Amino acid sequence: MSGILYAPNTIDSTVYHLTRIEFWLQHKNVNYFATQTDRMLYQPPLAEYMILQFRLLKDSDTFSFIIQWLFAIGACLGVSLLAEIAGANKKVQQLSLFIAGTIPMLILQSSSTQNDVVVAFFIIMTALHLLKNLKENKSTSAFLSGISIGEAILTKGTAYVFLFPICMFWGIMKLIKIYNKEVKFIQQLKFLMLLVIPFLTICLSFYYRNYVLIGSPLGVSKELFYVYNNQSHTISSFLSVVFRNLSLHFTFPGIHLIAEKIIYFLHQSILNVSVNDPATSFCPFDLPMLGMTEDNAGNLLHILLIIPALTFVFKSRNTTLKAITFFGIFSFLLFCFQIKWQLWHSRLHIPVFLLMSIPIAFFIEQYKFSKPIVLLIGISAITFSLFCFNRPIIKFPPLTSNVYFSESRIAQFYTMQEEKGNQMQAVIKYLQKKNFKTIAVKSEEKYGNDILYPIMYNLRHKSKFYPVQMFNQTKSLDSTNMNFDAVLFFTSTPPDTLKIVNNYKKNVINSSDLFIFTPLKNINKH
Repeated sequence: MSGILYAPNTIDSTVYHLTRIEFWLQHKNVNYFATQTDRMLYQPPLAEYMILQFRLLKDSDTFSFIIQWLFAIGACLGVSLLAEIAGANKKVQQLSLFIAGTIPMLILQSSSTQNDVVVAFFIIMTALHLLKNLKENKSTSAFLSGISIGEAILTKGTAYVFLFPICMFWGIMKLIKIYNKEVKFIQQLKFLMLLVIPFLTICLSFYYRNYVLIGSPLGVSKELFYVYNNQSHTISSFLSVVFRNLSLHFTFPGIHLIAEKIIYFLHQSILNVSVNDPATSFCPFDLPMLGMTEDNAGNLLHILLIIPALTFVFKSRNTTLKAITFFGIFSFLLFCFQIKWQLWHSRLHIPVFLLMSIPIAFFIEQYKFSKPIVLLIGISAITFSLFCFNRPIIKFPPLTSNVYFSESRIAQFYTMQEEKGNQMQAVIKYLQKKNFKTIAVKSEEKYGNDILYPIMYNLRHKSKFYPVQMFNQTKSLDSTNMNFDAVLFFTSTPPDTLKIVNNYKKNVINSSDLFIFTPLKNINKH
């Protein structure tokens, strides 16, 4: 419901997920275009392609959240089917579906316009079809695995990390079966081709466009690789990232302070590395007192249940259940080994918690703990559903923001920054009043900002936007050489005059880090 009531206000969504869609609509194609925020190009676009369809049909972003919501349902159903493959009875299947559906981060993400739930769905589908192929040895499951892998990779780059242990397990098991002469080599080679061909068909054009623009099929330059990937892989550095990622799920008042103290103690007294080591840290270490957004919510009850569930799985003779548990644990460790710690990583852990919902369900059912645990998890799920900080169904500051769904959409975009919302309302009202047809966009913010999307969306029928004077590889795509009615300059230190094609003078109507420039000869008219 919150997805319908509120404007999409997740920062990453307004920085590039939704902004790239507005440019596609303006250009009437999905080709690469000049932009200072090159994440709009090299980041996998599948989720946005799907959001685009609803955006076109409604000419509104009201239902843009529906993609994540639908895939959240699909992911939970996929978890239930995985449990069935592991030999679960109906009660365990229902439990696994319930546990997956009550993951706090999944609940919050399902009303957002990001892509973390979408990629999690395709990862679950990959595990499902590859395990089916191991059991049934059929072409259909191999082909569906290839489609799932391709669509996961075309959704989000983290898919490589989470898919690796699943695909590795499948490959090893196939080699063992071939060695034991349980299956024929030629048949398995055919399965491999049925897996690889759909994956390449889905991703090849994306790889090609990235390679042409950036020189890398993944679209990640050497600079970006060092920004996001760990530069130290010692045991201490690895454990540091593991512990910090685990701590993200202990963001409950009081508990977060204990978790912080434990993290600092481990780093200072045992690991002997800095908790903010730049080789393994994207940003300084911190834990929110109560994460209630789709960027920082922790999955406290679920992670506490994983610990005894692992003991249960270790004692179990269920090899498929052990394989699924291996997928979850190994992918989490690989994630920590490869990617620098960020405060917002708990949302990237969704595939791990979905996979681990299955051993948790087996554990709960085996030891007859289901009723009190289900009640506790259910209360938690309802709380996160009603009190999402930036999209609350029930407004209850300071647990939620002061902005409610009855307020203007511009205010809803900036629920965490009310003053910024007021400034943006003035800026958009001014731009609408002046009826500018062509607007240049110049930016010093290489990673993008959350201001451009609300402006483009509100002026979508009146104005066209043209990024200019880029400093990245996309400057080769800039073919604009025209006079603009206005220039939006995203900077903290604006000059009095700006040179694009003509000279532009800074206007009196501005916002924080956004300054409007109008043609020098017409400044008095505006």
